Amino acid sequence: MNKNSLFRLAGWSAILSAIATLAGAVTLVIFFSVGDPYGKINDISSIVIAATGIVVLVALHKLHSTISKRLSFAAIIIGVIALLTAGVVQTIFVLGFIRLEQTSSAPYAFSVFGVSIATYGCLAWFAKILPRGLAILGVTAGLGYALVGLGFVLGGPNHMLTYIGGALSVIAYPVWGFWLGRIWLQNAKG
Repeated sequence: MNKNSLFRLAGWSAILSAIATLAGAVTLVIFFSVGDPYGKINDISSIVIAATGIVVLVALHKLHSTISKRLSFAAIIIGVIALLTAGVVQTIFVLGFIRLEQTSSAPYAFSVFGVSIATYGCLAWFAKILPRGLAILGVTAGLGYALVGLGFVLGGPNHMLTYIGGALSVIAYPVWGFWLGRIWLQNAKG
């Protein structure tokens, strides 16, 4: 795969993951009010985020590996493992092979993905590879994901950090994904 193809695919993946994040947030709220099928749609959104997030991480690694090879490598490895974990857990849950109680690793896996996103945001900030605002959004979205996991550790889904992290990630990640996707798609043209 050449560089333009990778960034074109990553651009669309970033946009699709942003849409899936918004869809997941909306359907989660509706699920708590009405019930299914909105919970299932939320779970499918998580699978889409995991699958598209892997492509985004590969492109971020390609972009940042010349700045800090070790840090970028660590970020992609932990991020991809985390997304594979979350994606597999959510998929086997959606297919009915496990119960909700057995999906407890998914929030933690997405938290590790957040650490990867925040790492790439920091690298982008220091190396000035991407616009400053985009780097800040990446760090913010990543920290939001990480706070969700910390909230789960400290008190579960109703912990204040879970709510704060969820709000941060649901606001920052879609804006970051749309903006990053747009930049990559424009750059892949030329």
